[in-house]
Amino acid sequence: MPAISTDLFKKSYTTSPNEISPAVVEFCAGINADARPSYVAVQPDGDAQPSECFNNVSAKVDRDGGSFVYGWLIWEWPRVFIEAEHHAVWEKDGVLIDITPPINGETRILFLSDPVRTYDFVGQKRLINIKKSLGRFASVSDWIRAADTLQRTIERHSVGNQFTMDRNHLAALGRDVQQRLGAVFVDLGRHTGPNDRCFCRSGKKFKKCCSPLIQLHPWTSRKG
Repeated sequence: MPAISTDLFKKSYTTSPNEISPAVVEFCAGINADARPSYVAVQPDGDAQPSECFNNVSAKVDRDGGSFVYGWLIWEWPRVFIEAEHHAVWEKDGVLIDITPPINGETRILFLSDPVRTYDFVGQKRLINIKKSLGRFASVSDWIRAADTLQRTIERHSVGNQFTMDRNHLAALGRDVQQRLGAVFVDLGRHTGPNDRCFCRSGKKFKKCCSPLIQLHPWTSRKG
């Protein structure tokens, strides 16, 4: 098995898609066929907290009026997968604004409205992310299954940000996710040329970025 540096697991690989591709349109249609994804500007509210979009928008509506709009953040990791994260944005005078501070500094998000899927404020239960492999590597589907299992397990044992479950079981699920993600890194490394842009979206050439973190020997990288 190729050696993988733990530094790879510390990076963030998904962001808002650069374009609304046919793959993104198809993915979104499978979630809500009555809406199309659109880009929404990110303007964090002064009192808003990261990862707390539902409470942020609820407080904003109470304070400044406007409307609460449910939907999904659409994320993409090129060549790997597309993901939808349950989300809420604020609407005022027909304009949608994402008032929640972004994790990775995005200035705009791709948003798919979905008024049917609401947030359970009483039970504080979140919907798990919806993921779809882009079909390049079989390892991606294995990783998605492991990640979904972990997220479903956490939600079953959670109320808001508080959860109670066996630490050993949680750790085992986390190790499985990491192992499956490691296989994705290996596939990407094998199919990324030395002078190609790195799959981590740093903008650097692969050989100058993540390549040293994946020891593929006796295999060699090849462009795919």
